[in-house]
Amino acid sequence: GLDANVAWRVAMVVPAVMFIICAICMKLLCWDMPIGKHYDPAITGKTQKPSMWDYVEVLKDVRVIVMIFQYSACFGTELAMNNQLATHFRTYFQMAAGDAAALAGSFGLMNLFARSLGGISSDLMFKFFAFRGRIWAQFLALFFEAIFLFAFGNVDNSQPWYVALAVLVCFSLFVQMAEGTSYGIVPFMNRKQLAVVSALVGAGGNLGAVIAGFCFYKPITDALLPFQVHAGYVMFWALLSPCYYWSEYGGMFVGPADGAKGKEGKGQISDSEMSTEAPSEVQRC
Repeated sequence: GLDANVAWRVAMVVPAVMFIICAICMKLLCWDMPIGKHYDPAITGKTQKPSMWDYVEVLKDVRVIVMIFQYSACFGTELAMNNQLATHFRTYFQMAAGDAAALAGSFGLMNLFARSLGGISSDLMFKFFAFRGRIWAQFLALFFEAIFLFAFGNVDNSQPWYVALAVLVCFSLFVQMAEGTSYGIVPFMNRKQLAVVSALVGAGGNLGAVIAGFCFYKPITDALLPFQVHAGYVMFWALLSPCYYWSEYGGMFVGPADGAKGKEGKGQISDSEMSTEAPSEVQRC
């Protein structure tokens, strides 16, 4: 019942409260704290703070570059859509601001399960098809993301708004699944520099939003063409998935090299290699 100019401000109370609760839970329950209260790697000597050269070394790996831009094509796309959808529904479909925001909000609501579904899909593909299953899960999520984004860019205002909504929901599903499948691969890319790889891939999401905003949506005045061009960007990076290959894990079309450490059969990798268990107690100096 509030005025539209007031309602959106009041609505910000909900995420603000949730952020505060989340911060308190992290402070009280997490053992790995920014200030090193419970576990400080720099003090215990378990690891070292990454240097600029660590980032340079990681960026020499073409697989990391591909992953950065693939993440720009999924999480970056999500950020771009968050900026564009409400305006698109309001101006192109001539909807009231509240209705347009509600339809645009359906895109974000898919985060409740879609990203986790991507991670689960990656794990299941890994279980049945070895490591190549993770790569195929990544490719398929990005591929169908591009297909539905292109389809959304072809829904004009001569069609009912619910057609656009149906396509948007399918598109959102694969966008966020691709985010989950991306981080199904990231831990295997460079174990010695996992923190650096994770940081660079995460930054790729922000890069994708900038690319989309300034290269697709801002300079192109047509209401639908930017979505179609953006779909081409996503498809381009999806088709580079065969670039992922490790001798110990294999790639999209081939298994691991003969005598390599990874096992092809069930895609099993030693638990000790992937263990990230926290120490039970750490003495501070």
